[in-house]
Amino acid sequence: MKVYLLDDHSLFSKSLEIAFQSKSISISSFIEPSSLFSRMENVRPDIVVLDIHIGEFNGFDISKEVLEKFPSQKIVFLSGFDLIEYKNEAIKSGAWAILNKNLTIEDLHDNLIKVYSGTNLLPKSLNSIDLLTEREKEILKLAAEGITQQKIADCLHISRRTVNNHLLSVYDKLDVNSTVSAIIQAIELGIIRVKGY
Repeated sequence: MKVYLLDDHSLFSKSLEIAFQSKSISISSFIEPSSLFSRMENVRPDIVVLDIHIGEFNGFDISKEVLEKFPSQKIVFLSGFDLIEYKNEAIKSGAWAILNKNLTIEDLHDNLIKVYSGTNLLPKSLNSIDLLTEREKEILKLAAEGITQQKIADCLHISRRTVNNHLLSVYDKLDVNSTVSAIIQAIELGIIRVKGY
């Protein structure tokens, strides 16, 4: 089985390459999306494994590009964070699995074999939390950047009252009572991503 791994942590990638040498999986690692796409034009892998944060790149965006060019490609995400929103994004992106970087080599091997054999390891949807709407995420992300409610309203061409109503809905869904608490909770859950986190 041929696996291409895109991860900007070269030590981690090389460690996986070495660990899998004695197994039935051949791993080739890449640190730049352009190198991955260049190789895929010539030789298609059985599975593409993507980190979620790859330097300035976002693994979910890269997966969309991969599937636009190669619609039948199996994609697996690797993440050091076990976040509900990441799982939701993985489901929406059409991935086959999202695996934790803390898995043992044996467990990672077994999961890749399952995906290779045609088993999708992701549920159809995540009903365990009341997910935020795209507008709520947008407003919360702007608030996380320190933008006032009035400026958010102006920016989105909506009233300040509408912004406030969206935030109240966010508080309710995240079970918090302030914008700061909502931002912290949303970052911890992976619902919004801010620079440097």
